[in-house]
Amino acid sequence: MVVRGLSLALGMMAISGAAPSFAGEEPVSYQAAPSVYGPGERMVFSIGYGPINAGEGILEVLGLVEYKGRTCYHIQSKANSNRFFSSIYKVRDKVTSYIDVETLYSRYFHKRLREGDYKKTVEVDFDHLEEEARYANGEVYPISAGVQDVLSAFFFVRNLELIEGRVYEVPAHSSRRTYDLKVIIHGKEKVEVEAGTWNCFVVEPVIEGEGLFKHEGKMTLYISDDANRIPVLIKTKVPVGSINVELKSYRLGTPLVSAGNESE
Repeated sequence: MVVRGLSLALGMMAISGAAPSFAGEEPVSYQAAPSVYGPGERMVFSIGYGPINAGEGILEVLGLVEYKGRTCYHIQSKANSNRFFSSIYKVRDKVTSYIDVETLYSRYFHKRLREGDYKKTVEVDFDHLEEEARYANGEVYPISAGVQDVLSAFFFVRNLELIEGRVYEVPAHSSRRTYDLKVIIHGKEKVEVEAGTWNCFVVEPVIEGEGLFKHEGKMTLYISDDANRIPVLIKTKVPVGSINVELKSYRLGTPLVSAGNESE
């Protein structure tokens, strides 16, 4: 409930260590697309539920992985409640996405949610050639070209040209549905968090009906107006209050090909 809003807020923060292993495979050649992120990027966030410090989230690009003949970014997010909040509602969530370095589309998604008594594990393979999402339980659903998962969509938004007033529609798949995620660029604000002070774009992902970022409320992302497009602050309104995810510290990665974004 509470920190599931967090998991969604970080696009995010909701794989166990059971990701596929590719030891012994020959490296696959690729032509990487320009990107603002790269291997080595690591961001640490504090999670606030109203006035309460509820825990910590980590979002990172662990490196590159070969998946079914494609070279992918290995993206991982984690959300853990702290000792105090765990005594009320323990959270141990972990999500992984494999993002194709050439197309920046999602190839593989795995999430493992452990929130109080609630437990859920989902594993999905995205076949863009056949336009199918194949679940580990054998279910298959149609997808549209260039589809994103819950986590990869967040990284995809960072690579967009963020201009005030612009609205994007990003094809996304979640909960066995494919739909368009509407992303609105509202403007800019100065934001101060523990990690520093930034001029930020104010970005709102909007869902019509059930789907990605599923929650009853409103989410606002504050993304740095610089070449790195750092997620500085995420605010989520939920029926029982509000959740703020604030950047505490960060380490930049090394993009395979720089996107060359500059402040607008």
